Amino acid sequence: MNMTEDGTVFDVAGPPDAPVVVLVHGLGLNRACWQWTLPALSDRYRVVTYDLFGHGQSAPPPETPSLSMFSRQLTGLLDHLDTPAAAIVGFSLGGMIARRVAQDAPQRISALAILHSPHRRSTKAQGAILQRVEQAKRDGPAATVDAALERWFTDGFRADNTEMMDLVRSWVTANPIEIYYKNYKVLADGIDEIVNPVPPLSCPALVITGDEDYGNGPEMSQAIAAEIAGSELHILKGLRHMALAEAPDQINAPLRGFLDRVVAAPPVMTDEDKRALRNAFGTFATGVTVVTTRQPDGTPRGFTANSFTSVSLDPPLVLVCIAKSAHSCDVFASAPHFAVNVLGEAQKAVSGLFASRAADKFELADWHSGHADMPVLDGSLGRFVCARHSVVDAGDHLVLIGRVEEYGVTDSQPLGYFRGSYFSIGLEDPLVDVASAGGTIAIGAVMERDQKVLLKRHGDGTYGVPMAAEDRNSLDGLVAGLKASGLNARLDYLYAVYRDSETAHHGIYYHGTVSGDPPSDMAYFALEDIPLDRIQSRAQRSMLARYREEFRHGSFGIYQGDESTGMVHQVAARQPSKH
Repeated sequence: MNMTEDGTVFDVAGPPDAPVVVLVHGLGLNRACWQWTLPALSDRYRVVTYDLFGHGQSAPPPETPSLSMFSRQLTGLLDHLDTPAAAIVGFSLGGMIARRVAQDAPQRISALAILHSPHRRSTKAQGAILQRVEQAKRDGPAATVDAALERWFTDGFRADNTEMMDLVRSWVTANPIEIYYKNYKVLADGIDEIVNPVPPLSCPALVITGDEDYGNGPEMSQAIAAEIAGSELHILKGLRHMALAEAPDQINAPLRGFLDRVVAAPPVMTDEDKRALRNAFGTFATGVTVVTTRQPDGTPRGFTANSFTSVSLDPPLVLVCIAKSAHSCDVFASAPHFAVNVLGEAQKAVSGLFASRAADKFELADWHSGHADMPVLDGSLGRFVCARHSVVDAGDHLVLIGRVEEYGVTDSQPLGYFRGSYFSIGLEDPLVDVASAGGTIAIGAVMERDQKVLLKRHGDGTYGVPMAAEDRNSLDGLVAGLKASGLNARLDYLYAVYRDSETAHHGIYYHGTVSGDPPSDMAYFALEDIPLDRIQSRAQRSMLARYREEFRHGSFGIYQGDESTGMVHQVAARQPSKH
C-alpha cells in the first residue's frame, strides 16, 4: 500500500515516464470507483488514484474539512510523487477540489476534466442538500445512500445491476459517521469558493455531465464551462450522476480524446528527427553573442550563444538561453549579473574560442572588467550588462532573463549565424565588383565529401576544381554538370572571388558537399594529398591551399583578391557549438 506522510493512500498505474493524470473521486466513494476508467488511460498515462481524507484507506481529515484542505492534500500528493504538474480529473466533489487546486496552485495543473460536478445551486436545491447533511450527521451515511443511488443511476440500470448497487452502497456506508457529514458539508457549502474565480481559470478544460443528473445537471456544467475560456462541454444523453460506472465508454472516449489532444507527450524524437529540427531552427538568421559572468570566487566564465533577444523596454529586459549540458550552466543560473557581448564580423575567432571547452578562454581573449565587474570583450559590436531578473526552466535549456543596467555600442559590421554557419553583412560587394568589371567570369566549387575534395583531371594531367560548362555558366549549370556525371551536389556558401592577374579573368567559387562515385576524369583527394603542384590554375592552387589550412582549424571565410594578395572575410565554421 502506497501512503504519503500525511496518510493519503494512493495507487499508480501506467508507464513511469508518461504524463501524470490524477483521478479524484466524489463524496463517500474511494479510489476504487475509477476501476472503469483506469483501463482506458493507463496505457499512455501515469494514472494516480487516491482516497480523500476520511474516505477509503486514507487518514481522517487533519482539520475541519474544506476545499482548501483537500486542495493541499492533492498538491502534497503531487509533491510526494515529485510531479510538478498533472492533469486533474475530478468527479463530483472531486471536480470541486480540482477547481480549488486550479485557483490555489495553477502551475500544478496541466489540464482539468470536471465530471458531474456542481456550480451554484438554486435556493431550493441548496436547502435540500443541507437537509441531507443534517440527516447524515444524525443517522450516518446509511440513511442517505439509497436515495443517492436513485439520483446516481438510471432506474433500469439500477434494477439490472444489483451487485454494482451493493458495491457502491458498501463504499458509502463504510465512511465513519463522525467524518462523513463533515465532508458532505464541504460538498454543500464549498461551492461559493470556486464559482466566478478571480483570476479566471485558463488551463485546458473538459466538462461532462448527464442530462438526467438532477443535482449536477447541464445548466451547472454550462456555467462551469463558461468560466473557463476554451473549455469543452459534453452532455451525455439519458445518464445520471455516475455515468463513469453505468456507461464508462461515454465518459472514457471524450476524456481520453481530450487528454490525448492537450496532455499526451509528443512522440519520442529520433536522432534524425532532432537533426532535422535543428536544421529547421537554423533557417532563422541571428547574430552571435558571447555571454559572460563571474563565479563566486571571481573567475570569469563565458559561452557563445545565438539565442539572444530583447524582451522589454520598460523595464529593460533581455534574454539568452544556455544548455543545461554546458559546464557553466549552474554558474550562470545563480550569478547575480551577466553580460551579453554582441560580436562583430572581425570576432569570428572569439566566437569559436568561447564555443569551445577550452579552460583558458579568458587568457586568450582581449577583455576588461565593466559594470558590476562583469567581463566585457574588447571590440564587441555591443554590450549589455544585466542583473539577473529571472531564470526559466525550458526543456534542455535554461532561459536567463536579465535587466539591463549598462550598455554600449560600437560602429562595425555584425557577425551573423545562419543554417549552422557564420556570415557577414556586405559580402555582396566583391560580387558587384566582379559583375561591373566585365571580362570572362568562371564559376566553380570546392566540393567536399568525408574530408576529401573532388578534383577534375585535365587532359594534360593537371587538376582543378569542378567548373560550370561555358555554355551553362551558372550555379544551376555547375550542379547539373555534376549530376550528369553521376554526382549529387549541394552548394553551401560563397567561398572565394578571384581575379587571375595573368589572364584578367574572374572566378567565383562556392563551397559545397557532394556524394556519389566520381567518373573516370574526377577523383577524391584527402586534404593532405591534394596535388597542389599539379593544380593548373594559380588562383585555384592558392584557394585549395587556404581551404586545407582553414579546414584544420575549423575556420572558414570568403576570399576576395587575386592569387597573391587579398582579404579573407571570416564567415563559416564547421559544426560550431552554441555553448
